[in-house]
Amino acid sequence: MKIAIIGLGYWGKIILKNLRDLGLDKDLIVCESQDVDWSDIGSKYIVTKDYKTITCDKVFILTPASTHFDLCKYFLKKGIDVFCEKPLCMKSEQCKELYDLAESTQAKLFTDWLFTFNPAVLELKKIIAILGKPKNIFANRLNFGPIRYDTNAKWDLASHDVSIACFLLDEFPNEIKWVNFKRNKSSFKEDSCIGVLLFKETCVQINTSWEHGIKDRIYKLEFEDRIITWDDSTKSLIQSKDDSLIKISNESPLHLSIKSFLFDKIDQKKLTLDVTKILEYEG
Repeated sequence: MKIAIIGLGYWGKIILKNLRDLGLDKDLIVCESQDVDWSDIGSKYIVTKDYKTITCDKVFILTPASTHFDLCKYFLKKGIDVFCEKPLCMKSEQCKELYDLAESTQAKLFTDWLFTFNPAVLELKKIIAILGKPKNIFANRLNFGPIRYDTNAKWDLASHDVSIACFLLDEFPNEIKWVNFKRNKSSFKEDSCIGVLLFKETCVQINTSWEHGIKDRIYKLEFEDRIITWDDSTKSLIQSKDDSLIKISNESPLHLSIKSFLFDKIDQKKLTLDVTKILEYEG
């Protein structure tokens, strides 16, 4: 299986290191337009600056969001399986076109909704199946950096929590409200975002920023008789009823995501289209 990586920026280097950790970097080829600093990667790989020269079975597209549509389209037309960094595209029509193309060429199109592979989120899915849907979900995704120049905080950070909500609740919200703003007035893009998604039984409140001094990754689900708190910073899941810890696997979400793309049959079309429609809503 020959694998290619397009883009060796922040997330591209992380993907490359994880492929190496999984022993999947044999014959790997990298496409990067800039000179590569291998000192923080640990190994050197074949590099090209022209993605059209690449021959591969699977490709990881880890470039700015504005380039995703054209790059995905190029490889899907060739019947090559594509793993794309989120967001797949910033227009749902383009996402649908790519999924339709993948179906016509029998290629796999995989969007990196990483948190839908997080063991804590998978455990929350099981809990909801037993307890029913929560009344409220409250999500904080606050940290300082990394600063983005291609997308704002809604598309960069809130997209994670929208994907989690859609994955857990398996429905589309009845109402959507977004407020995008700059905590740092000199930010290139809106560095902060607050969102409210009103589902049939559940209100989801999302608070995100990459201009926050302290990392805060708290996710709370409020049920009738208990609150379950997931702290992604400490990898803990606690229920308020008896303050007990809920056991979760320590397997890497990214390893699970990569292996699912490479080896499993998975249909993300509905999830990707729903998340994109929610994010592109202005109001």
